[in-house]
Amino acid sequence: MKTLRFFTAVMLAVLALQPTMRAAVYKVGDTVENISLINRATGKPVQLTDFAGKIVLLDWFAWWCPYCQAAAPQLLSGIDQWYAARGGNPAGLPVVHVGVNLQPSQETQTQNFVNRAGLELVLQDFNRAFANRIAADGQPIFAIINGVTNSASHRPWELLYSRLGHGETSFPVADFRAAIDAVKAPAVTPTTPPVLSNPTLSTGGLFSFVFEGQSGRSYRLDSSADLLNWQPEKTITAAGGKEVIQATAGASGLQRYFRAVVP
Repeated sequence: MKTLRFFTAVMLAVLALQPTMRAAVYKVGDTVENISLINRATGKPVQLTDFAGKIVLLDWFAWWCPYCQAAAPQLLSGIDQWYAARGGNPAGLPVVHVGVNLQPSQETQTQNFVNRAGLELVLQDFNRAFANRIAADGQPIFAIINGVTNSASHRPWELLYSRLGHGETSFPVADFRAAIDAVKAPAVTPTTPPVLSNPTLSTGGLFSFVFEGQSGRSYRLDSSADLLNWQPEKTITAAGGKEVIQATAGASGLQRYFRAVVP
């Protein structure tokens, strides 16, 4: 019985500690996990990865919060309208401003706030599951996340900026834009032109070539009898280095031309 009482006491102590445990707050430079929140308009889930290719400003609000009310027009003019007029950030990357509603029910007041703020997309985070990963309490909360894959400057889903705006009525929109503008476009890998060489007519009506292209890139092999009308023969994925490929020679006695192109 002593052992049982001891085990019960230990279990109660562990259970008592569980409600206070929270996931760690993200720091700038961290990679944000792929969260899922509910679209207020459709009731369907929206994942962070749905914003792939974009820079995302998440803006947590409650309609009754005076600091959220102060932030709304500043973000509308300083972020939404600013980047819409410029076609994205300086690298041409699209910027999306997503509102995240913290207040359940009271739909009429929330919709009035959404209309005044000019928010086109609003998600729901009533239990603050995601909000608490950015700031422990209060609102408004702002997070800027890079959703651009292969950016030359930042990792995909990297947290670029975060801020708790509780108690503020003037917001550093210039700092928001500096974080957004720092994201560079994906680096462009130079394309190596494909090379066909050493044609050989083999038995069975086949041509053999030595082909060389950029490793991992796909090319289309075309053939023509007159250099005007080209027909696709096959698709080749370059393995890197030189490799031998084969193609049909066509009707006996006719001259045949071949080319490799990027589809």
